[in-house]
Amino acid sequence: MMVNTKITATLITFILFFSSTGYCAMFSKNKTRFDWLTGASAPANYPMKIISGTFYYHNEKGGLYIPDASSINPGWGASSGVHVVGEDYKALPDRLDIRFFSYTENKMYQGSFDLPYEKILAFFKAGIAKDKDNPTFQKVIAGVAPGGTVAVWVTGSEVREVFFGKAESYDGVFTNSLGNVVDNRDEYVRLAVEHSLTPEAIADMKKNGIPFGLWASYRKQYHWQPTFVQAQRPKYVNTTFHNGERYKINFPLDDSITKGTQAVPRNISFGYFFKEKEWEMFFTVHLDEVETTAAFEKLGNSEMIYIESDPKLPKELTTVRIFNSKESIVLKKIRSEK
Repeated sequence: MMVNTKITATLITFILFFSSTGYCAMFSKNKTRFDWLTGASAPANYPMKIISGTFYYHNEKGGLYIPDASSINPGWGASSGVHVVGEDYKALPDRLDIRFFSYTENKMYQGSFDLPYEKILAFFKAGIAKDKDNPTFQKVIAGVAPGGTVAVWVTGSEVREVFFGKAESYDGVFTNSLGNVVDNRDEYVRLAVEHSLTPEAIADMKKNGIPFGLWASYRKQYHWQPTFVQAQRPKYVNTTFHNGERYKINFPLDDSITKGTQAVPRNISFGYFFKEKEWEMFFTVHLDEVETTAAFEKLGNSEMIYIESDPKLPKELTTVRIFNSKESIVLKKIRSEK
């Protein structure tokens, strides 16, 4: 079969042109427009309702709305859903308006916040630089929690907190998922809580109350880094934190880890190669929140803290200890996924 080289060359040029212009659109207006979506988050066991919310584009009147939902509690930093609306490439947000309802308090909150635009922009640019075909950050999500707590994360293959604030309570008309005014709000809320939570979670809340300062406490930073009993190191430790963040800590460690600070981890995951068996196994180790936080507080933050893993087979024999130069604490409540 004969191939017309002129037609082929023209076709290649045509494809490259539209591919490059689509890619460049991501960086129009001084490389500040990206393909991003919104989402909402709330802590597990504390269902929330998004009444309304908008992330406003930088220096613009318009914005991208946050999906309204009758009840969400996917876990702090996790997104409950997403709405695909608007243009593909748009300016990142520099403001947030949000109204939400806390079922466990039977309270409404509202707030208007300025967001750290340059910080958000830096994360998105770095994510594009790392992999232009699959950027690290693709969503901006708003988290809401009891007491009026509001957080904002940029998310994708990583999750990074960019804002933390507090909304104010207000009195308003409460409506159901169909938009109808709820006459007996107390009964509606009671049934919603019973539907969302286990009897054990409800009993615990009645006994101990709502931990209003919990989500702020998750943000406390420590100088810590992962390590292993054996000299062998994995390529990375994928870490999820109580403050909703999630990212990889790569080996060898860079200055952001050896000189910086991080929140207390919720779980750690890594691949480990067993030489005697000549295979690699993947480990996910869940750390008990109370035990781990108490260990960090006891060891303090005046020097580097190490989280040392000793992966073993079967996986439930894996051990973890937290130590500094003066003291060592073996964690007794860890759980390794099989």
